[in-house]
Amino acid sequence: MYLLVILIPLLSAVGSGLGGRYLGRRGAGLLASVWVIVSSLLSFVLCYEILINGPTVYIELGRWIESDLLITNFGLQFDTVTAVMLIVVTTISGLVHIYSTSYMREDPHLPRFMSYLSLFTFFMLVLVTSNNYVQLFIGWEGVGLCSYLLINFWFTRIQANKAAIKAMLINRIGDIGLMLAIILIWNQFGVLDYCSLFSTLYPSSACTWICILLTIGAIGKSAQLGLHTWLPDAMEGPTPVSALIHAATMVTAGVFLIIRSAPLFDHSPTATIIVGLAGSLTAFFAATVGLVQSDIKKVIAYSTCSQLGYMVMACGTYSCISSLYHLLTHAFFKALLFLGAGSIIHALLDEQDLRKMGGIIRGLPLTYVLMLIGSLSLAGFPYLSGFYSKDLILELTYNSYCLISIYWLASITAFLTAFYSFRLIYLSFVSKPNLTRISAQHLQEADWNLLGPLLVLGAGSILVGYIAQNMVFAPGVRPLPLVPTIVSLAPVIMSVTGILLVFILRPYIIYYITRPSIYGFLFYAWEFNQIANYYIGSTVWKFGHTISYRTIDRGILEVLGPTGIARFIVDRTKELSSLQSGLLFNYALIILVGAAIALKCLIVN
Repeated sequence: MYLLVILIPLLSAVGSGLGGRYLGRRGAGLLASVWVIVSSLLSFVLCYEILINGPTVYIELGRWIESDLLITNFGLQFDTVTAVMLIVVTTISGLVHIYSTSYMREDPHLPRFMSYLSLFTFFMLVLVTSNNYVQLFIGWEGVGLCSYLLINFWFTRIQANKAAIKAMLINRIGDIGLMLAIILIWNQFGVLDYCSLFSTLYPSSACTWICILLTIGAIGKSAQLGLHTWLPDAMEGPTPVSALIHAATMVTAGVFLIIRSAPLFDHSPTATIIVGLAGSLTAFFAATVGLVQSDIKKVIAYSTCSQLGYMVMACGTYSCISSLYHLLTHAFFKALLFLGAGSIIHALLDEQDLRKMGGIIRGLPLTYVLMLIGSLSLAGFPYLSGFYSKDLILELTYNSYCLISIYWLASITAFLTAFYSFRLIYLSFVSKPNLTRISAQHLQEADWNLLGPLLVLGAGSILVGYIAQNMVFAPGVRPLPLVPTIVSLAPVIMSVTGILLVFILRPYIIYYITRPSIYGFLFYAWEFNQIANYYIGSTVWKFGHTISYRTIDRGILEVLGPTGIARFIVDRTKELSSLQSGLLFNYALIILVGAAIALKCLIVN
C-alpha cells in the first residue's frame, strides 16, 4: 500500500500519455483523475495508520550506490511530516485533475496535459517520501522539469516559452545550493540518509554552511525574495497548473526541505536567523506588490509568495511543525482561490484584468461565495483555516526573536494581505460592471466538474485548520506561546482593518495608492526584474564579452595558444626554408662552414 500511493500517479502519467490517442480526451482525463483520487484515498489510510498507531515506517527498496566512500539506498520514510504532505499533494492534485477535465476539455492536447499533471504528482511524492538527500534530489529535479513542461504547455506562445525558461534557470541557482549542501553533508558526515545523519550531528561551522546552502535551495524553489521573479511569470501556464504549483507542489518543496532538515538547523542559530529574516522580508515584499496588481492570477501568485514567507519565517522560530500546519491550511484556500479565478476567467472568455470585471456577482453567486471564503481564510479571519495557523506563527515569532521588528513586519503583512485579498473581491465581484457585452451575455456558473472541486476546497478552507490541529500536533504538544493580549489580537485587528479599508478607499484602489511613482515601484515588484536584467545581467554580459571573450579567450589565450603557436611555427619555417635558395655557392658556403665547425670540434676534443 505504501508503494501504491507513489506508483499510481506514475501509472496514471504513463497511461494517459501513451494511451491518450486511443482513450481520447475524455477517456484520458477520466483515467488520470480516477487513479490520482485512488492515490489520495490511500494517503488518508496511510495518514490514519501513521498518526494513530504512531510508528515511523521505513522501507528499504534496494541498494543504489555501494562503494568504499558512499553507500546509498532507495528507501521510503513515512512519519508525521510525510503523512501530512501526502494528503496535501494527492488531495489537491486529485481535485485539480477533476477540474482540468472540464477546464481543458476543448484543448486537443488534454491527454498530454493530464500526463504531465500526474507525473508532477509522482515526482512530488518521491520528494516527500524519500529517506535520503540523494533520492530527495531526484524528486526535486523532477518537479522542476514538470513545472517547465506545464508552464510551457501552450508552447506556441512566446510568453509561455520565456516564463518556462526563466523558471528553469532561476531554480538552477537553488538547485546548485542544494547540490553543494548534499556534497558537504557527505564530506563532513559520510552519510546521506536522514536517520544516520541526524543521529550523528554536532555543532560545527560545517553545519552552519550546510544549513545556509540548504536555505539557498529553499529560497530558489519556494520563490523567496531575490529568487522570486519566476513565480509571477509562471502564470502563463494554464490555471490548473498554477493551482497545483502554488498549493501542493513545487513551491512547497523548499519549505519541506527546511522542515525535513530541522535537526540540522537546530545546530545552527545563524542559519535559523537567516531563514527567519528571509521569510519575513519575502512576506512583506510580496504583500506590498500584491496591492497594485491588475491581473487576477498575479494577485494570487504574490499572495502565495507572501504566505510561503510566513512558512519559512515559522521555520526560523524553531517550530517547523507550525510551518507544516500553515502549509496544510494554505494548500486548501490557495487552491480554492486559483481554481475560483480559473472559473471567473472561463466565464469571462479568458479575461484576467480586474479592471475589466466588476458586478459579476449576479452571474456567479456560488463562485463569489467560495472566493469570499478563500479570501477570508487567506486574510486570517477568525475561525477559518488560515486563522489558526497564521496567528500561531505570529505569536511564535513574537516569542522567538530578539529582533521584535520581524513580528511587527509580519503583522503589517497580515494587514496588507487582508487589503489586497478584498481588493480582488471588490474589483471582480462588487464594483461597477466594466465587462464587454459578449462577456456579460455569456456570464454563468460553470459545470459541476469545475464547481465540485471548489466546493470541496471551500469546505477545507473552513474546517481543515480546526480538524488538523490534533493531526499535526501530538496531543499536549501544540505550542502555546505566552504573549500579551494585544499581541494575540493584533493580527485579527490588522486583518479586519484591511478588509474595511478596501471599502473606504474603493474609488482609489484601482490605480494609485499615494503617488504614481510609488504605484509604479510596487507594480513592477520593486524593480527586481530591471535590476536583474539591466544591472546584474547586463554587467555580467559586458564583463563576459569584454574581459572573458575579447581579452582572455580571443586575446591572451589565442596568442599563447593556437594562433600564437601556429604563427611561430610558420615564421620559423620560413626562416629555415630561406636557406633552400637553389644557388650553388650558397650550398658550398654551408658545406665549408659545416666542415670548419666539425674540424674545430675535433681539434678541441
